[in-house]
Amino acid sequence: MKLHIVKPDLYFFGQYNDMMKEWNESGTQIAPWFLDKPFDNPEDFAKFIQMLDDCENAALDKKYSSTSSYFVIDENGRLIGATSLRHYLTVEGYNTWGHIGYGVRPSERLKGYAVQMLKIMLEEAGHKKMHKALVACHTSNTGSVRVIESCNGRLENIVDDPNEKGETINRYWFDISL
Repeated sequence: MKLHIVKPDLYFFGQYNDMMKEWNESGTQIAPWFLDKPFDNPEDFAKFIQMLDDCENAALDKKYSSTSSYFVIDENGRLIGATSLRHYLTVEGYNTWGHIGYGVRPSERLKGYAVQMLKIMLEEAGHKKMHKALVACHTSNTGSVRVIESCNGRLENIVDDPNEKGETINRYWFDISL
C-alpha cells in the first residue's frame, strides 16, 4: 500500500489519539520526537499542531533546527505513523540523531512502511535543497538498522547514546539527488 505524508491537522485528532494509545500500551519506543501521548481535547491538539508549525518556521528556541513534521497515511487515509525532517543539524544533541526521524505504529509494523517513509523523507530532503542527510537509530533497533541499510545508508560510526547508559547509536549518511 502506498503511503503519503500530510501536515498534522485537526482532522486527525481521533486517529492520532487511537495511534498514541496503541503506542503507549505497546511499551515500545515512540518516534519521532514530537509524538507522545493522546490529547484530552481538540483545543490541546490544535496547540500541538501550532507548536509543530512554529518548529518548522523556527519560531521557537533558536538553538534548535527548523523541523518539518508530518503524519503518514495510507491510501485509505489511515494514520500509519509519523516522520520529521530537521532542516540542518545543531550541537544540541541533534547532530547525533540526524535529519530524519520516523516511526510506524505498532499494529502496522513489518509491512514495509518504514522503508517507504524513509524514502519519502529522503525525497522531501531533496526538495528542501539538502544534498546529504544523516539518519540514526539505536544499534539494538534491528528493524530500523535493516530499514536504513536497505535504503543504502552508509554507516559513518557508532556512538554512545548520551541519554541512555549502555545504549549505542548507529549513524548513517545518505547522498540525496533528485
